[in-house]
Amino acid sequence: MFTSVRVRNFRAITDLHVDGLSRVNLFVGHNACGKTTFLESVFLLIGATNPRLPLNINAFRGFPYMSSTLWSTYFRNLDDTIPIEISAVESETGEHHVRIVPRYEGASADLATRESVGSFDNVPSDSDVSAAANGLRLEYVDPANPDAKIVSEVRLKGTEVEVRRGAENRPRPLRGSFVMALPSDLRDRLSEVQRKKRVQEVVHLLRGIEPTLMDLRIGDPQGWLYADTGAPELIPVNLMGGGMVKFLSTALTMLDLQDGFVLIDEIENGLDSTSMGKVWNAIFDWAQKLNVQVFASTHSRECIRAFSDCAETNLFGSEAKLFRIERAAERFRAVEYTRELLAESLESEWEVR
Repeated sequence: MFTSVRVRNFRAITDLHVDGLSRVNLFVGHNACGKTTFLESVFLLIGATNPRLPLNINAFRGFPYMSSTLWSTYFRNLDDTIPIEISAVESETGEHHVRIVPRYEGASADLATRESVGSFDNVPSDSDVSAAANGLRLEYVDPANPDAKIVSEVRLKGTEVEVRRGAENRPRPLRGSFVMALPSDLRDRLSEVQRKKRVQEVVHLLRGIEPTLMDLRIGDPQGWLYADTGAPELIPVNLMGGGMVKFLSTALTMLDLQDGFVLIDEIENGLDSTSMGKVWNAIFDWAQKLNVQVFASTHSRECIRAFSDCAETNLFGSEAKLFRIERAAERFRAVEYTRELLAESLESEWEVR
């Protein structure tokens, strides 16, 4: 479990240090304060030996395409001369650190493998110009081997995106994932949970939203998920409402990432006010039982109130913390709200978000 995270020169963030992290961590703040960027930073550090992740976080933001002009967008003020630095202290092992720098044509590294990710149609004709960065280089150091840097790269070669991985045979020190609500993601997660014979645990948890639920199944060649509610036919899960999909995706991800990290951006999406308390209660419970550390963000006052209420009544609520990220020009800070301050703020209708 991370006890602190520091992010420097990533997207808009100049320098943000969050200390005193707990089992479940909720981040709030105004738009453009850096909540999503902070979660992306944690994600990049957890998977720092996987050079595909910078591409994935753009896809999460709804931008799945790649061009030579995008490499600089990962760096603050588009200035790729200042490296991105992300570090975290893990309670049992020590400090993990990743340094991200631009990669230029002709650069070389001692890398174990090379693989093509795929082609993109919107690559500018000047994408091979050697004077401009054509990729990113990730340099990761884990506390188990502080003198052994693991280097990975992602680059644009013509219309192909290519990744190179370093030290491929070394085990991944950390495991984590964003909660996603895409049908393919749900299918893959359920398949893994089925392998572990834990489907009925998920069904039991989901009955808090849909009491008639009896079973979950993967059906048809497309891999759609279906729910057995006792009706004459199975019902596609995606037709049962955003709350069910969000709840299911959260449950499957946490069960799959036991002893790892789960990130949930804008956790309130797809949930109504009556479902938020059930989701938070389940997250507190799963995080404790499965040894999962949760990083979530929200814009919703109702979601914050549900988080506060559940922390007050849940046995493991003492392991839940709320942080408000504040930004003034190019200065960032994280303010921790104690349970008492948060309750008082909500009661007095002070602005927490």
